Amino acid sequence: MTHRLFILALYCLLGSPENTAQTLAPDRTLERQLRASGMLSRPLPVDDSRSLEVRQLQQKVVQREALSVGNPQEWEQRGFGRLSFPRNGVRLHVPVSTGQRARGPAGDPDYATFGRASLSLKMHGRDLRAFHRLVMEVFPQCSGTVIMNLNATLQNAKPNDIGAHLINLRPNRWNTVVFDLSTLEREQVERITFYTDLKGRNGALGDTLTYTLRRLRLERLEEVEPQRGWTLPSGLISYSMSGYLPKGQKTALVRSSTAEKTFQLTDERGRRVLFSGSVQASSTSLGTFGILDFSAFQTPGRYRLRMGNITTEPFLISDDAFLNAQWRLLNYIFCQRCGYAVEGIHGLCHQDLFCDHNGQQVCYGGGWHDAGDLSQQTLQTADVAYALLEAYEQQQGTQPQLADRLLQEALWGLRFVLRCRFGDGYHASSLGLLHWTDSQVGTYDDIHTVRKQDNAFDNFLYAAYEAYATRVMPASALRDSLAEAAAKDFRFAERKFRRDGYDRFPHIMEHVYNTSPSLFQAARSWAATQLFLLTGKDPYAQTAVESIRYVLDSQAQGELGGYFCRDTTLRVPVHFIHQSRDQLFAQALIALCQSQPEHPSAGEWRAAVQRYADYLKRLMPYTAPFGMIPSGIYHEAEYADSAGFYSLHLFAPSDAPLLFDRQLKQGVRLDETHILRRFPVWFGIFNGNEAIILSTGKAAALCGRFLQDEALRQIGLEQLYWTVGKNPFCQSLIYGEGHRYPSMDSFSSGEITGEIPVGIRSWGDSDEPYWPPTNNACYKEVWLTSAGKFLSLLSEY
Repeated sequence: MTHRLFILALYCLLGSPENTAQTLAPDRTLERQLRASGMLSRPLPVDDSRSLEVRQLQQKVVQREALSVGNPQEWEQRGFGRLSFPRNGVRLHVPVSTGQRARGPAGDPDYATFGRASLSLKMHGRDLRAFHRLVMEVFPQCSGTVIMNLNATLQNAKPNDIGAHLINLRPNRWNTVVFDLSTLEREQVERITFYTDLKGRNGALGDTLTYTLRRLRLERLEEVEPQRGWTLPSGLISYSMSGYLPKGQKTALVRSSTAEKTFQLTDERGRRVLFSGSVQASSTSLGTFGILDFSAFQTPGRYRLRMGNITTEPFLISDDAFLNAQWRLLNYIFCQRCGYAVEGIHGLCHQDLFCDHNGQQVCYGGGWHDAGDLSQQTLQTADVAYALLEAYEQQQGTQPQLADRLLQEALWGLRFVLRCRFGDGYHASSLGLLHWTDSQVGTYDDIHTVRKQDNAFDNFLYAAYEAYATRVMPASALRDSLAEAAAKDFRFAERKFRRDGYDRFPHIMEHVYNTSPSLFQAARSWAATQLFLLTGKDPYAQTAVESIRYVLDSQAQGELGGYFCRDTTLRVPVHFIHQSRDQLFAQALIALCQSQPEHPSAGEWRAAVQRYADYLKRLMPYTAPFGMIPSGIYHEAEYADSAGFYSLHLFAPSDAPLLFDRQLKQGVRLDETHILRRFPVWFGIFNGNEAIILSTGKAAALCGRFLQDEALRQIGLEQLYWTVGKNPFCQSLIYGEGHRYPSMDSFSSGEITGEIPVGIRSWGDSDEPYWPPTNNACYKEVWLTSAGKFLSLLSEY
């Protein structure tokens, strides 16, 4: 009897085999939230308790000065709205609707808001350099479902070019917020301005929103964390906050100045030491660091790292180390749905967006909003749907409930892609959008400016994604439609290419504008292989071989070679500065090797994969010990190819060649004409490297799997580790994952669990990381593409 009771107790404690198999996530709080959300039929709650902003409020303040806010003479109001002055505060009243249509520039007519409401506190040229931040309390009030935020900016005699700081707010409660001033010019401040852009009614029930500000105070801190460069913050360990896979390298980083010589890996509670090691001093091109290497420890579980009096938060060593992150990213993608009512974020939206073509009309309300704004690009929706399918295929055998939810979200995107087809090669392709419409057809704010195009490159990728979806998803009418669309879209692409040659991309704002001939041919080859795998028809196999010839001839040779150039002249390497499809070269070559292993050229294809893989491995010492993959090799006169240069660097300033030279000088010269850059050369708003490193990381992981090379697979893993905390700022770039995750620029949909930004940028002309606290586009703007790239790379593990 006692034995039976013991077994029963153990069974209840550990759970039945069935229940254990159905565990959704290692994080038990997250698992409860997932079940409460109906498996993401509603958004996950937002947890700011572990955010960077909450941690900032715990920093030691050595000087504080209250600002007087109750004097109406010291405030100015501009734009829409009005001010009132409750006791010890100031209140901005903002109309929900202006009764006017939002109008943008001629080339992007709907990328506009309905206006702006602002209030400014006069500072009379005051020098604020003695202070590091402004702290205040804000009470945003509304009825209904409304995303509320404020932007904060300084009007200084010497202007700041970084833009305003977006403050995400929770409505109908007091929010204590921080406006970090430490990186801003502030020696002669005329005004501190707060403003909000009017984006439309959406789910608001009333006619007015109000923002009440009180208790404004300037503060000086004992210590300010570094916001640029490779030097780590003091008192912190840079590590993967999600955790590590059991096999492969597992390292964390500390400042070189630490006096500690040893570290310990402890259990989750910090009571038992399970592994000890020496802090290894490492000098690289980035400086000197302390390395905590615990690669030899492979036992799955939850652990902490401890070095002296510094201890990390718990993290996993497990094959499921990124399972929590996967769910959170899926939540973010779900919350970006367009044409769908997302509880707590927006109602049914954008049913009055239309694309007209040859007497046909399609509604463009669907897929997912692209970023912090409400824009949409059909091909990027297709990219993300493909990434979700890759994740679905990987998780089918081990995480069936997650796999099912990934599939359902992928189908949401695929249905939209099919709807955007006009059946003649044309697709409804994109729309720049900053505001909510009334979603009622036939009213004053209907939009008929959705772009359309018949690009061969786009159609090749649509065909590839549709063919892949047909192969991996369960039988259904939708699968049959995707199979039919794949064949037709490939045929449309072939017709267009054979008739007109390489695409002349008509829309500068679509992220295919930089497509080179070599990338075009890689996409064509990979798409042909996907159709060959689906149908077994030889003409597809022949087309795949035909296109890869151009790719092979575009690969740089010699001691520095292995990378791919824009064309067969081999003058300009392929680069990306925002959206990246760098993985297509490896995808095309490896797919050919695997689908046609007996072809006479198979050895040449494999050799090209090996050359590219060797090139990737040669890059990595330049960012050691962090593991971020560098941008790559540049030629010193790339601007001589003006068409390629200006298709990459959109809206480039008139002195772009001079700026290019200055930035290259901050890189590492390799020979007389080639320079390596850790971060891309970039000039304008498109900066932030998350999609870039994840895309090239995907290429490394693909090569590693194909060549059975663990060093390459580690390169891919390091891009995931960088994203969730193993970076110079010791911050997770996925909101809700790990800790010290910063607020992000999600100005349309508010803070979302799982949101991920465009990425860390570089400082000025330098080649060092820059991650300022100012919450602005493009670097801190949330981006669907980054989420898709992370899931796609993760599917290789």
